[in-house]
Amino acid sequence: MTALLRYQTALLLRSNRWIFPLIAYGALIAVGAAGSTPLAEGLTWSAAMLVPVVAFLTRSMLLVEPDASRAVVAAAAGPAGGPVRAQLAALTAALGGGAVLGIIGAVFTLLTSEPAGSQPSGGVTGRITATIDHPAIFAAGLATAVVCLFVGAAAGTLCNPPLLRHPGAAALATLAVVIAALAANVSPANAALRGAGPSNVTAHWPSPLSFVAAVALLAITWTASALAAARRERSLS
Repeated sequence: MTALLRYQTALLLRSNRWIFPLIAYGALIAVGAAGSTPLAEGLTWSAAMLVPVVAFLTRSMLLVEPDASRAVVAAAAGPAGGPVRAQLAALTAALGGGAVLGIIGAVFTLLTSEPAGSQPSGGVTGRITATIDHPAIFAAGLATAVVCLFVGAAAGTLCNPPLLRHPGAAALATLAVVIAALAANVSPANAALRGAGPSNVTAHWPSPLSFVAAVALLAITWTASALAAARRERSLS
């Protein structure tokens, strides 16, 4: 599995398909950081933007490998469960890339937003010191980002091959599910973002239910995608 992860990560990096999600995420969080934004609010915005970015990063990961290479990798991974492991490695590589983007976004927000706490302090050092003095605000923002990361990965998995193979329909479905994930009250991401507040003194943690629901969505979609990948490889062999 480690070798598969290295292969899928290298495949994504060499394909340059990570560039657009990186630029898009940078532009989106830069828009959110414009003006004087409280740290908690900035972290909420950067977490929300993970949903579309990770969904399309997952889409890129699922489309980057040619069918012939995918068959070879699945066979090399072993006759029993090879396609499942190869698919899970691809999805994990995309999730890891999204996690890296989320960390970068959180650090950028920390360095550009209003410092945490009631006493303003200027400069990068002041912002870092204020965050150390109020760690719960930053940690709560990271927890919200994790929920959005999982929901974005689930959306990208659900709406793309091998579950949805038509290119145009897959792209439109990904966009529609991302919008629903951010706007619908039943979405774990929406629930986590609603729970976040603009206060720079009090931490607002996402509810445990939203985290559990996000994990469940990710597990269900990944399982369905892996099983569909195995079925596809059997039909081609």
